[in-house]
Amino acid sequence: MSVLQLSTENYQNVAIRDIKLGMFVVAVTKQKGDIHFKPGMVSSEATCRSLQSMGVLEVKIDLSRSKHQQETLLENPESNLAPEEQEQEILTTTEKTELRKRAQKLYAEAKVLQTKLLNALKNGEVVDIAPIEAMADEMVDSIFKNPDAMVFLSRIREKDTYLMEHSLNVGMLLANFGRFLKLSRQTIKELLVGGLLHDTGKIMVPDEILHKPGRLTVDEFAIMKKHVEFSVQFLDKSEGISKIVRTVAANHHERLDGLGYPRGLKGLELCLISRISTIVDVFDALTADRCYKKGMQATQAFRILLQGGGTQFDETLVKKFIKCMGIHPTGSLVKLKTGKLALVVESNDSAPLQPVVKIIYSTTGKHYLDVKVIDLAKTPTEEIESAVDPKEYGIDIQKFY
Repeated sequence: MSVLQLSTENYQNVAIRDIKLGMFVVAVTKQKGDIHFKPGMVSSEATCRSLQSMGVLEVKIDLSRSKHQQETLLENPESNLAPEEQEQEILTTTEKTELRKRAQKLYAEAKVLQTKLLNALKNGEVVDIAPIEAMADEMVDSIFKNPDAMVFLSRIREKDTYLMEHSLNVGMLLANFGRFLKLSRQTIKELLVGGLLHDTGKIMVPDEILHKPGRLTVDEFAIMKKHVEFSVQFLDKSEGISKIVRTVAANHHERLDGLGYPRGLKGLELCLISRISTIVDVFDALTADRCYKKGMQATQAFRILLQGGGTQFDETLVKKFIKCMGIHPTGSLVKLKTGKLALVVESNDSAPLQPVVKIIYSTTGKHYLDVKVIDLAKTPTEEIESAVDPKEYGIDIQKFY
């Protein structure tokens, strides 16, 4: 199987009225009368009209061989940018609770799978990515049903598990951003898989460099940068890897100004997938605790992304990412002006500064409070003063999820 060949899941039935230039048609699925059809690319409007005149009602296309979506995502960075987030289904409290439990279970299973993957690579074993793709399918379903749950889980980190959790979180955040941009479900799944696999090459970097507490020397950084090459080599040896998955791994350290690595791509050389991968990877890295630095709050990371907008990062996409995440992302701990600490549990698209929060602690009395969930948009007496680090108060936010 070719490295660009995808599973049968990448076939899609399309009504003839929705046919687009660049689609690769493999079969006619609905028709009027007998039709002699030869598979191929829809290369002109005349071809579209010809199919209609022949009585074709519906066709099956091969997404892996079609160019209509790949060219849009991998060549034109300005396309497919939805102006607003799609509407979310209104869920009951019980439904939200069940979805949170399901998200937690999926996240735990994904961590186990990711650990097995990294261990297999360390041992030089042949890796089957089919389980990764199956897990990605379930996670995408969860993200569509309740994106807040998965974003919350990406904020919960354990000590000494950076490589595994960073890849998992980048995958989830990429998928959530793709949902926000209204990309296709297949593309969102590939973004998630790309995030899961984008840093696999780091297992080839010596631990003394990977976990060095101080600044890397020029020679050490040159070795560190090779992890991108190692990741791409791993993907190229694996079957069923799409262009999107490979692009996430190959380009997440490139920058608009050409000062990134490994190829120094710049400007229009960076496609939409490359640009969003860069933003998400940097955001998660900035907010993560490392052995040599403390992770910053999301609001600080947003500020750095905005400062790099137009030079290092795509400014339009940075703003969309912040809107997607919310000024105070779910999983953030905030201090209210009344002195209470509250955990952000749901975003509020119409009022980004007024999310739904769970009040848990009093900074004035220095004690825990009876847990109370409030919608700040409907509670004028409470207002966010600032984001805070849970470690400052010894709070384990996972216990309150």
